Amino acid sequence: MSRFNNKTMPIEKSIKKNYDLTALTTFKIGGRADFFVIAKNKQELIEAISWAKIKKLPIRFFAGGSNILITKKKIRGLVIKISGEEYSVKGDIISAWAGTGLSKLAGIAVGLGLSGLEWALGIPGSVGGAVRGNAGAYGSDMSKQVAEVEAYDISKGRLVKFKNCGCGFSYRHSIFKQNRNLFIVNVKLKLSRGQTAGIKNLVKNNLFNRRRTNPQKPSAGCIFKNLEYTKLIKENRQLAEDLAVKGLFKGGKIGAGYFIDQLGLKGRARGGAKISERHANFIVNTGKASAEDIIDLINLIKKKVNSQYKINLEEEIEYFAS
Repeated sequence: MSRFNNKTMPIEKSIKKNYDLTALTTFKIGGRADFFVIAKNKQELIEAISWAKIKKLPIRFFAGGSNILITKKKIRGLVIKISGEEYSVKGDIISAWAGTGLSKLAGIAVGLGLSGLEWALGIPGSVGGAVRGNAGAYGSDMSKQVAEVEAYDISKGRLVKFKNCGCGFSYRHSIFKQNRNLFIVNVKLKLSRGQTAGIKNLVKNNLFNRRRTNPQKPSAGCIFKNLEYTKLIKENRQLAEDLAVKGLFKGGKIGAGYFIDQLGLKGRARGGAKISERHANFIVNTGKASAEDIIDLINLIKKKVNSQYKINLEEEIEYFAS
């Protein structure tokens, strides 16, 4: 039984009712949470979870608001957003509270001459969310830098630690994404010393490419996962071999945007949603898009790609529902 059962928890004063999540998402599409609270440290997080358990409410965690689409107008239970930035650096190790911005940590690493996060500068979202989804770009991802993850296990009511080998990392996946009882609290990243000039040059090139290709209007990032050669060859061997001959696989993967672009779907719109003309794997909110508009475009893309190429695209974004 929770130690808070017979007394008021400090976190209760911060819990908001019927809270609109729209402004917290990079898509600028949201619904209202029955209850919402921001947790800025471990104590507040544990109190919020305990409060929800006492009230017998479902718990949903909300990180940086990127890579998600809220599909319901009403989100039942308590939504906990991890916020606040706290980190420390010891040698080539950066330890950070899960709510710390990934791009901020990348900037800190670059400034200290630490290599490993050059790809992450300019990417929205928190480091906790990035580890959960094993975020990545330009041939790298979080799994290559994570040394240790501390998570709160809701089912056991305690903090647990995972070494890299226990995180179940694979392409855009981890054990924390698979098991909803585990919520990341702290992350320890192992970087490496590099030449400052080389690091800054790589960052400059990455930022240039990101600004050149990423749309300016609200989006959730890439809609679909890139396709891995090893999986694509099982679905359509001839296609996979043809693309390989053309040299279109980078790091064993080909971007989903290639197929969307080849089908001439850039600029296709549904309501207030549109497939970006700058990057085919982005859907943007042109002003008044609904979740239904986004889903209609996602289904259109999946149907046309499957019809033409006999392959199945898999969403990289997550559907956030009650």
